[in-house]
Amino acid sequence: MTPTILCADDDRDFCNILSRAFRAEGYNVETAHDGETALAKVRECAPDLVTLDILLPKRDGFEVLEEIRKDGVRGQLPVMLLSGCTTNGRYRERADRLHADAVLKKPVPLDEILELVAKQIGEGTERAPSRSSVGAQTGLQDRTTGSMALSGSFQEVPFGSLLHHLHGLRATGALQLQSGKKKKVLQMEQGHPVAVRSNLVDECLGNLLLATGKITSDVLHESVTRMQGGGGPQGQILIAMHMLDQEDLAMALRNQAEEKLFEIFTWRKGRFRFRQGARLRDANALVLKCSPANLIMDGVIFRLPVEEVDRFLRERAELYPVRGESPIYRFQDIDLDTSEEELLNGLDGTRRLGELMGGDEAIRRALYALCTLELIELHESPARTTTAPRPRLAQPTRRPPPRRAAAPAPRGESEDPGEAGIRVELAEMAEKFRDRDYFGILGIAKNAGEEEIRAAYVDLAKRTHPDRFSGASEPVRHLAEEVFGLISRAHEVLSDRTRRLEYIRDRGNQARDAEELEEGHRALQAELEFQRGAICLRRKSYPEAVAHFEKAMNAYPEEGEYHAYYGWALYLQDPDAPGRLKEALEHVLTGRKLAPGREKPYLFLGRLYVAANRGKIAERMFARAVQLDPDCVEALRELRLLNMRRERSKGLVRRILRR
Repeated sequence: MTPTILCADDDRDFCNILSRAFRAEGYNVETAHDGETALAKVRECAPDLVTLDILLPKRDGFEVLEEIRKDGVRGQLPVMLLSGCTTNGRYRERADRLHADAVLKKPVPLDEILELVAKQIGEGTERAPSRSSVGAQTGLQDRTTGSMALSGSFQEVPFGSLLHHLHGLRATGALQLQSGKKKKVLQMEQGHPVAVRSNLVDECLGNLLLATGKITSDVLHESVTRMQGGGGPQGQILIAMHMLDQEDLAMALRNQAEEKLFEIFTWRKGRFRFRQGARLRDANALVLKCSPANLIMDGVIFRLPVEEVDRFLRERAELYPVRGESPIYRFQDIDLDTSEEELLNGLDGTRRLGELMGGDEAIRRALYALCTLELIELHESPARTTTAPRPRLAQPTRRPPPRRAAAPAPRGESEDPGEAGIRVELAEMAEKFRDRDYFGILGIAKNAGEEEIRAAYVDLAKRTHPDRFSGASEPVRHLAEEVFGLISRAHEVLSDRTRRLEYIRDRGNQARDAEELEEGHRALQAELEFQRGAICLRRKSYPEAVAHFEKAMNAYPEEGEYHAYYGWALYLQDPDAPGRLKEALEHVLTGRKLAPGREKPYLFLGRLYVAANRGKIAERMFARAVQLDPDCVEALRELRLLNMRRERSKGLVRRILRR
C-alpha cells in the first residue's frame, strides 16, 4: 500500500513544492495550511507521516502534535516538525516531550528531507517516469536513474517563489519551463541557476546582437549561412568575420543568458518540471554576479507584469505583514534601495497589506518581492500595539536596472581579490570556531546582555551567510553552511536564558558540537592547503605550491579546482621533465570534469595546449574560460597573444610570397 504524507505548512508555495516532491517520490500526499485543518486530516486520512510547521495559524504545530499524541490509535504517528524561525529552549523541550521524530530548521535541503522520510516510512511505491525520452528532446542528461521530478503551474507556484524555494531547498537538477510554444530549461546547482537554454528565436545570439546594434542584418544573414554550412557556433563565426573579439563575445553570451532568464518573469502562465540530479547540455552559462534573492528582486521590479503583482496583493489584502524572522532569509545576500529598506523596517504588524499598497506601483512591486523572498511574513492577526511611534513609509525611489557586466579591469594572475579575501576570512573563522565555546564563537562575554548577543549574531550571520559564497568551490560552500549553522546554534542557545544557564553548567555540549562539525573538517583543511598553495603559486615557489595543492586534492578529491591547480603547478615546477606535460594535462582534465562550471581548469588547459603546440584547442579552452567568467583577464590576455602570433605569422608568409 502506498504510504501517505500530510504536509502542513502555512507557506502555500513551500507546501506546494514539498508535496509535489513527495508525490514524485511515489507517496500519496495531503496538505493543510492551518492547525485545525491539519488535525482534521490526521483523523480523516490516517497518514503514515506528518511534516508539521511549528508556526501554523489557528493551532500551532505543538498543539496539533499534542492532540496526535493523545490519540491512542495514532499516537505513534511519525511527525517531523519544521520551523522557519530560530528555535529556542522551550521549542526543544516541547518537541522532546511530545516525541517529535525530527525538528528541522528551514531551509532544509530537499534530498535531506526525502532521506528522512524514507527512513521513517520507507520508499513510495510509484516512481517518476524515466527521463530518457524527455532528455533526448530537451538536452537533459541523466545522472541518477529513477530520481524524482516535481511539476506544476505558475498559477500554483509563481516563478519567483519557485526559484526562491528551490534555492532554500538547495536543489540540484534541471528546471524545465514552458509557456505555450516557449520552452526553457534552467540548470540549478545547490539552488543557484547556473545555465539556461531557450527555444526562442529572438533570444539567439545573432538576433540579440542585431537588436542591440552590434551587427547588421547582412552580417547576421551571412553568419547564419555559415552556421548552416557547418562553420561552427555563431559566436566563433562572428569572430572569424572580425565582427566581434573574444571579449565582445563573452559579454554578449553573458547578456544573452541573463535575458533568457529574466524573460521568464514576463510569462503570465506556464508550467514547470524540476528533475532532481538531471544535467543540461550545451547551454549558456549564467555568470551571475548577484545572489538568487537579487535576481528575484530584479525580475519582479523590472519584468513581472503588474497585473500579477496586484492579483497577489489583492488576494492577501486582509493579512498583516511583519518582518520575517527566519535567519537564512533575513540575512540572505540582497541589495535593497533606501525606499525598500525603509518599507521593510516600517512594518509593525498592525496594518493590513491592503493599507500599504497605495497607488504607487513601485511600492506594490517591492511588497510582492519582499513577500516572495520571505523577508515579509503575512499573519492573519495583527501584532500587539505598542506605544512606540509608527515608522513612516518612505516615498519610493527608482531602482537602477539590473547591472550588466562591465569591462574587466586588469588584475594579474590571482583570482578576484574580493572573493579571495572572503574565502580566507571564512576559513580562518572556521578554524578558530573549532576550539571555542558558544560565547567565543559570538565573541561576547558570559555576562553579555540580550542586545549584545543579538548584535554579535547579526554581524556574524551577515558575514557568513551561504549566499556570499555561491560562486566559490564546493568545499567553501560546504564550509559556509557549517559556519553559518554553528553561529545560528550559538545564538539559539545563548539568547534563551534557560538554555544559556544549562549550557554554562553542561559543557558537554561543546564536545557534541565538535562532533557535528567533524564533517566540515575535511573541507576546512583542504581549503586552507589550497590557499597556501595559491600564495606559493603567486610567489613562483612551485615545489611548495605542488605540495599544498596535493594535500588539498587528497583531503577533498571531489573538488575539481584542486586537481586543476595541482596539474598546472606540477607543470610549472619542471616543464621539461619527461612526461610532465602529459601528467599535468591528466590532472587538469580531471579538474575540468569535476568542475565544468569553473573557468580556471579551462585557463590551465589552454596554457598546457599552447605548450603542446595545439593552438586551435588552446583557443577553444581560453574562449570557454571567458564565457564562464567574462572578467577572466588571464584568458583574455592569452587569446590576444594567440591572435597576435597568428597575425605575425600571416605577415611573415606574405613577405615570403612577395620575394
